[in-house]
Amino acid sequence: MDFNAFCYVPIIGVRPSEMQALEELPPNAKNGILPFVVLQPWTTAREFPSTLVKVAASTAGKPIIVDVTEEIFVGTRRPVHSVFDRLRDPADGYAAWRGFIDENEAFTPVVQLNDPNSIVPQIRAFKAMGRGVVIRLHEQIFRFGANIAQLFKVYSYNSDVYFILDFQRQDRSILLKALLASNICKSIRDQLPDCFISVSASTFPTSFTDIVEQEIFERRFYSLVTDQIGSECNIYCDRASVRAEKQSGGGGTPAPRIDNALLYKWKFFREAEEDDRDDAYQAAAARATNCPDWIDLGIWGTEMIKKTAAGEENAIYSPKMSTSARINIHMYTQAGLRASVTDTEWTDV
Repeated sequence: MDFNAFCYVPIIGVRPSEMQALEELPPNAKNGILPFVVLQPWTTAREFPSTLVKVAASTAGKPIIVDVTEEIFVGTRRPVHSVFDRLRDPADGYAAWRGFIDENEAFTPVVQLNDPNSIVPQIRAFKAMGRGVVIRLHEQIFRFGANIAQLFKVYSYNSDVYFILDFQRQDRSILLKALLASNICKSIRDQLPDCFISVSASTFPTSFTDIVEQEIFERRFYSLVTDQIGSECNIYCDRASVRAEKQSGGGGTPAPRIDNALLYKWKFFREAEEDDRDDAYQAAAARATNCPDWIDLGIWGTEMIKKTAAGEENAIYSPKMSTSARINIHMYTQAGLRASVTDTEWTDV
């Protein structure tokens, strides 16, 4: 795996809005993006192959990083849940996970870290496969980053190793953690000077009452860290404008809203609840396309907003479609393919 070939790693799940947003990206964007896909059951499908079929359709068979969901399923179980139980089983050095990766040549694996005794067997197996090795650290285990990096020192090169410091759910206070992140990155690089590294988080809002825009704090956080450790062998990574945590139930259907994703900020166009939600989505989309920040990127996400503003059929008339359009625009923009004229200068890749 040549991690240097990619400029952006979005962490996404196997959910309808995220898979459609990825599938609808133009080819030039897909070439520069290395999706990090957290495998999980596909909606209500009973069997595991449904997940793989949807992932393959969304990625067009291109290389991706794959991890397995940590969610433990409760309630009515389906056969697919047993497959995920096996993939998460640390028995024999995560033998089921290693076997699964070996069978799928487009997958670059994430090392499972729940059983420390199983880390070395995974590293050994994944190194032998030659597709790259990814370590995703959560804040609770950042302090072990250098120890894990040290396990790779027995190999002659480690430019195929990629560490991600995943801060998960954050707000603007993540900017205060830049020094911590930089120090962890430096401790890893002290062990593996040639490895790749990223910092990642989700600062997407949880409430949209009285909010019309928000800075994409992940972008500034990334800049603060790279100012300290340098930009070489670093890749921008985020949650693709998706919240890091699973949404809890209740609260009813969200008010109609259209989101636009720029390089350094989100713009939100929310309408009050109306009897005709389609009219509300149309009004929100019209405000979005008439906003001074609006740029017609000529991609699926902006086309969907334009269609909604024009009142056309098969456009954005549900939270799922609104989310999918936003993610599509966000991933395209964060890949460096186009920035808003109101943002800082950006070079096309």
